[in-house]
Amino acid sequence: MKKKQRLIFFGSPDFALPPLKTLYLGGYEIVGVYTQEPKKKSRGMKELKTPVHLWAESQLLPVYFPAKLDKQSLEEFESLKPDVAILFAYGKIIPPEWLNVPIFGFINIHASLLPRWRGAAPVQRAIENNDKKSGITIMKMNEGLDEGPIIASQEIAINSETNGQTLIDQISHDSCSLLYNNLEKYLKGLLSPEDQDHEKSTYASKINKDESRLNWNTDAKILEQKIRAFYPYPATWFSHKGKRYKVLKAKVSFFEGESGKILQSPLIIGCKQNSLEILEIQAEGKKPQSIDQFLLGNNNFEINSIITND
Repeated sequence: MKKKQRLIFFGSPDFALPPLKTLYLGGYEIVGVYTQEPKKKSRGMKELKTPVHLWAESQLLPVYFPAKLDKQSLEEFESLKPDVAILFAYGKIIPPEWLNVPIFGFINIHASLLPRWRGAAPVQRAIENNDKKSGITIMKMNEGLDEGPIIASQEIAINSETNGQTLIDQISHDSCSLLYNNLEKYLKGLLSPEDQDHEKSTYASKINKDESRLNWNTDAKILEQKIRAFYPYPATWFSHKGKRYKVLKAKVSFFEGESGKILQSPLIIGCKQNSLEILEIQAEGKKPQSIDQFLLGNNNFEINSIITND
């Protein structure tokens, strides 16, 4: 039997799908799904719809993908008369005038333990900074950047094998029960959101292209953390002899030597402290390969040569 609450979901990537499916199967009346507009990969090709868009269409749910959240879009949103809106990785900033349209406001699923790592890249920044835990925060949105009061939260451990993909997958999975178990209580007034401790906030800035490039004059441990954090996107990389290579997996080695110098086989590169052993790599325009596969017949990475970074 359908619950009475009229719910609108905002989300775009594949990892936003599990909580949407949970709400749908849990009986909420989903009166609209907002997602990023379809994109064309290249000239003449079909439009690429987001995973959320495709699934919502398959369930005959109404899908909205405004290019801008302008006055016309707001009027359309208001016409849906939502009781509550749930947002997870939508990809657009919600204007302030939208926030109070739903009776119970906007609820955001944020991929960190707020107030730590507010902002665009909480998963990557947690791993990059060697945090021992991350988590999920269900919060009521306000006009600030991830500053709203907390409805519920859950810790997720980070270990030496955690990367950006495994952590967001865990967050996506665990957010389903956390949201479902607390949303109804919130809507019934059985729990009150608690203010964040704003003095403890940290900011997870958006990742720029320059910081994805590996600088060998950096401690190997810091580079290894960045490689895990930025996997699979945007992925760390270096250039050598005019070609670009993505580093998908690596580990710290205790060989010491000149920064950027290939110290040992199969591919151990000197860093400021210790060295980095490349385990999985992807040449430009090629598929990912283990380092052994990559080096077969490749004479550009000989021991004692220097990574050119050109």
